[in-house]
Amino acid sequence: MIRLYFTILCCLLSPLVYGGPFAHFLNPITKQANRIDFGTKSYQTLIDKKHWVETGAITIDSFSSSEIRKESEFKTIATNTPNQFILFLECTNQVFSLDLNTKTIARLDRTYFRGDNCGSYSFIRKGQYYQVGGYGFWETNNHITYFDPQIKEWEGVSVGGDVPTAIYRGYTAYLPEQDKLITISNFSNDISQNFGSLDLMNDIFEFSFATRTWRKVGQISHPYLKDVFSKLPIDSRVRVLYTGKYFVLFPLGSKGHVTIIFVDPRDLRIYEYEDINMELSRFPFFSMTVEKPNIFLNNEWVLGTKYSNDMHLANESKLVNLHEIAKKATFIGYLTDKPWYQSNWFYAALALVLIGSLYALLRKYTRKFKPSKPDILKITTQVGSHFDELQRQLLTQFYHHSTQEGLDVVQVNEILGINQLGPDTQRFRRSLAIKELNSKLALLTGEKNAIIRVSSPLDKRQKRYQLHDHIKDFVKKELSL
Repeated sequence: MIRLYFTILCCLLSPLVYGGPFAHFLNPITKQANRIDFGTKSYQTLIDKKHWVETGAITIDSFSSSEIRKESEFKTIATNTPNQFILFLECTNQVFSLDLNTKTIARLDRTYFRGDNCGSYSFIRKGQYYQVGGYGFWETNNHITYFDPQIKEWEGVSVGGDVPTAIYRGYTAYLPEQDKLITISNFSNDISQNFGSLDLMNDIFEFSFATRTWRKVGQISHPYLKDVFSKLPIDSRVRVLYTGKYFVLFPLGSKGHVTIIFVDPRDLRIYEYEDINMELSRFPFFSMTVEKPNIFLNNEWVLGTKYSNDMHLANESKLVNLHEIAKKATFIGYLTDKPWYQSNWFYAALALVLIGSLYALLRKYTRKFKPSKPDILKITTQVGSHFDELQRQLLTQFYHHSTQEGLDVVQVNEILGINQLGPDTQRFRRSLAIKELNSKLALLTGEKNAIIRVSSPLDKRQKRYQLHDHIKDFVKKELSL
């Protein structure tokens, strides 16, 4: 009897002792969640959205098994050949082939180098395996390396141009039709600089394999996306979603429904999809852990699983085509969009106004045949008198409510006509309108904060907008109030 109990106990504990590490992936043919268990040397399929069931044995060559540790992590990439995959062992230069037809795993490299490419971006270019960037030995790097099957080692690519400081936990993609890399929003870290601070870079770079040259495309200046990238914690970038067409982001927030951002790396267009109908409200987009993933990716296909330990709650599973969702998304601008007061057209308009003003002064001077001192205040007033109708309404209401602690957020939204939009869109457009008005008033009056944002005396959490006392007389005169 004791022997029977011991046998049962061993059977129960064996998955804990011998299971793992695992290589998880979404099978592009069956659209099922699969994994390779290197501990039990088995090929497994997820059923009931919860249980992994062995569907066959996997043969692993002895050279592979000797180097794989319990805590190993893998990145699995499907090749163009059905049932053929490439496994990259994280933080090392070890690379394996997985053949589901023969259920075999073979190690391809013979390298012992490891340690400086944790979190690197791995991809296949023209049948050859590449890695770019990563972290290790207390610093990030910007290296591009490729696997040479002849010597079974990794080699570096010599590059030139405007090379990015680091490529780590950013959004990187290989564009095969252009034979280029593009990378945005990376982190940089070096323990020997700036006391080892982790710095977020808003730069956009591309690399041409034809010329082996890096080029800086620009910076992320779109206000909304710049804010989204700054708020995404580095831990949420362990597995970056790239569908082959879009980078996919899930902004942090409390809208009550799912918001998805699509960024096209080819033209830097941004699209936003808001799940108003709550179709994806229970989809586990944020469960992107490596050890126990709840979502499985393959290009545009994402399989999400959500299970409960409560026997009264049913387990759920949903297969989503992100490209179909992107078709319903709304275009909201480009990554390199700038606020109006930083854009080239604004500077051009300002230059034209200044040139026109100087021309008018010169004409006045030549008529009188004597030097006259320019009336700068008058010129500035003429330049700044071109408020549009919406801005005039907003300034009028600010002035009339200046003795009543200004306007609250709801009142400003109604004046701007955005009260029917989503909360994030309201906040973005309201902020843009206030900034634009503040910038114009700053040019006219010299007051940088003409419209100030204060807390309500009745509820500190509620914000109100007020006119600065210094510009009330100017607004009254300008609008003839």
